[in-house]
Amino acid sequence: MRRKTLSIPIVLGLTVAATASCSVASGGSASGTSLTFVSYGSAFQDNQRKAWQEPYTKQTGVTFRNDGPSDPAKLKAMVEAGSPSWDVVGLGANHTSLYCGTYLQKLDLSQIDTSKYPKGTVGPCGVPAYIYGLHFMYNTKAYKKNVPTTIADFFDTKKFPGKRILPPEVSIGIMEDALLADGVPADKLYPLDVDRALRKLTSIKKDSTFATTYGQMQQAMVDDQADMALVVTARAYSSLKAGATFAPVWDKTILTWDDLVIPKGIKNKDQAMKFIAFTAKAAQSAKFTELANVVPANGDAKPTLNAQQSGLNPMSPEHKAGTVISDMDWWSKNYDAVQKKYTAWLTG
Repeated sequence: MRRKTLSIPIVLGLTVAATASCSVASGGSASGTSLTFVSYGSAFQDNQRKAWQEPYTKQTGVTFRNDGPSDPAKLKAMVEAGSPSWDVVGLGANHTSLYCGTYLQKLDLSQIDTSKYPKGTVGPCGVPAYIYGLHFMYNTKAYKKNVPTTIADFFDTKKFPGKRILPPEVSIGIMEDALLADGVPADKLYPLDVDRALRKLTSIKKDSTFATTYGQMQQAMVDDQADMALVVTARAYSSLKAGATFAPVWDKTILTWDDLVIPKGIKNKDQAMKFIAFTAKAAQSAKFTELANVVPANGDAKPTLNAQQSGLNPMSPEHKAGTVISDMDWWSKNYDAVQKKYTAWLTG
């Protein structure tokens, strides 16, 4: 996963064994066809292999080479050079929107029931591979009687003193949370008032750690080095599993997602599209959710979750009303400018 695994080393050369006698579900043998799948490595990409690649190889005979990490700049350079070696790529939805039609192939969405995805998450060049939230969580050891209940409490250091920790990526909800805490209605967030968001963030800057990796965030939560956190779904779960004494605040949860995309100019675009359509099925979405602790992209997916996983699902019936879908079209056009301003603010 892009926002949860950038700091994890890539595992290269994972090859799924194929059975040559398997046939393609839509007719005709695909044995001998190989696709290069690109994601973020380590256990996360291994879970994609188990949930998506292995059953697809069993069904079709198509084999996979795994590469990574996913890198928008490298993808762009490959396409510009006319020799893309990546067939299916996990890519942040903001880059999908930015690269659509220039560096990315438009998908044949007739192969996918796009009604199963949350509104606003499907584009002509990408469909969500998984969804995740930016959760506001607090340390139950630090706040026993007076507990936070709204996103505004994360920014209230008088009522809730303590150390905050924030994620290493600005585009996954930090700005949105700051604006929500400052009184901006959820349906009026975009276009983001970046200067206003930074003013709100300034109010907690001296009480906050701005993590450089997700591993740093998780360790801080497990070791009680943070009293509050804005943390993505998978890392929230991993922290709880490792013994962190944190609980979620169900007020507003910013939802972000990564897409599966096809670079322009690849030779196996038809088979790449069939594979993406396969990953979109409810069973595959559910399996990956169980393995990677993300939110299923397909609304019909029925993953078997333990209590901790279920307790962190922002799309569950009791929490869905508090979700806010990130506007990836806005982020695709404004990411560089926001990142530059945010970096200057962090170091200033």
